[in-house]
Amino acid sequence: MLAGICLVIVAATSRVEAAAVGRLLIPAAAILGAIAFGQVLSRRHPDEPWLPKLLVAAVVVKLLGSILRFYALVGAEGFHGDASIYDKWGVNLFHAWTSGGAAPNPYTGASAGTGWVRWFTGVVYFVFGPNMLNGFLIFGLLALIGSYLWYRAAVEAVPFLNKRLCFLLMFFAPSIAFWPSSIGKEALMQLGLGAVALGTARLLRQRVFQGILFALPGAWLLWNVRPHLLAFATFAAGAAYVFGRVRRGRTTSESTSLFKPVGMVIVALLAFVALSQAAEFLGMKDFSLSSIEQELNQQTGRTAQGGSKVNTGKVSLTPLTVPQGVVKVLLRPFPWEVQSSLQILASLESVALGGLILYRFRSIGFSLTRARTTPFFIYCWTLVLLYGVAFSAVANYGLLSRQRSLALPALYVLIAAEPALARARDAEDRSKPLPPAVAGIAR
Repeated sequence: MLAGICLVIVAATSRVEAAAVGRLLIPAAAILGAIAFGQVLSRRHPDEPWLPKLLVAAVVVKLLGSILRFYALVGAEGFHGDASIYDKWGVNLFHAWTSGGAAPNPYTGASAGTGWVRWFTGVVYFVFGPNMLNGFLIFGLLALIGSYLWYRAAVEAVPFLNKRLCFLLMFFAPSIAFWPSSIGKEALMQLGLGAVALGTARLLRQRVFQGILFALPGAWLLWNVRPHLLAFATFAAGAAYVFGRVRRGRTTSESTSLFKPVGMVIVALLAFVALSQAAEFLGMKDFSLSSIEQELNQQTGRTAQGGSKVNTGKVSLTPLTVPQGVVKVLLRPFPWEVQSSLQILASLESVALGGLILYRFRSIGFSLTRARTTPFFIYCWTLVLLYGVAFSAVANYGLLSRQRSLALPALYVLIAAEPALARARDAEDRSKPLPPAVAGIAR
């Protein structure tokens, strides 16, 4: 209730543009909300007793990430970054909507995704006041919700998950805490991908209504911001649904005769629509290999600018370049490639991530061997590979660091797989007596 009161006060004072009120009450509302939500989670998930405290810590870290992101923008870019442009549009829309005047068209001279984010920034400012730091805090908290949806999807879909490790990685990894914490597309995409991940996890367990309830809003958000990410997520969900053993529950070893074919038809239709929208958004005639390579090379040209640009050469899709792309997206810049202070931090994180991958290599390999029986692994693997292909053409390490944060949750699910828990679970299942009907057949 106190969290709600804080937000009501912020909304009530938004018209007088009292920035200090929001800077104090938005963090207060977020922390109080996390405390209250943590109590609910402690009752619903008694096997995660550490969750309430870590959730509050995650909110504090995300708020600090938004504040650091704001001052990094001010210090490094001097209000000339993407966030400052969204801020100007948000302020203009706020004044137009509150004064009753004609509102500018946010889609003027911009792509559909950029125009939509301009409009959404205006909505945030209309509710919480036209202040950039307040906007950073709100966008960062939306990304935090996306991280929790990713975590809950992993917990529900992978029964042998190291839950605490997964939570720590998804909320406290520097890239996730810092980059999707500002006004811009990354925070909204983190939210959208998290919602689609949770929806997919429930669809893979044949909980169709609950899956659609989460997946559709997330898909709508991705479609508005970046349709090609919706195509990635839909393709990954389709691969998991088609090639995985979709189950209704823990003891049901076969798919139901009705849900599997119907689900495959729905997934095929969604994939077709998403791919069509992505092709239209990217200006591609089709998804042939030559068209994809042409688009990737054009992306290289568009991103080869600024102080963080890097020479990538001509992009071609071969069995060798796909793993190279994954390494580039997840682990570069290497320490000898850094060109700025932020890149030094990104490189140190990449080194730590590389060490973690080596340390948990057995878990990553285990996720491959259990991919069919745990279809969510297929979803995560497909997303990581698609990201490796699509963003390997980015010729700017600054942009690459921002985009990487959206693929990391899928990688963290693979890292957090726990073979020992799976073996214990298998032993427990073998020790259970067979149901009477099955026991009679066995005899």
